[in-house]
Amino acid sequence: MFKNINTTKRADLRKKTSIIDEIAYSNIDIQVCMVTLAVFLVLLLSVLSVATAQNPYLL
Repeated sequence: MFKNINTTKRADLRKKTSIIDEIAYSNIDIQVCMVTLAVFLVLLLSVLSVATAQNPYLL
């Protein structure tokens, strides 16, 4: 799932104007990031549901 495709160090002398430039340069795999975000979201919602099951007036 996490592969190091290219491990050589590079120097980017271009001006980075947005986060999209940084993502394109650093070879971040968007699919892995989205899967990780989805897993954290599911864990957060499950913890929240267990916490509010004991006290429904918490929210």
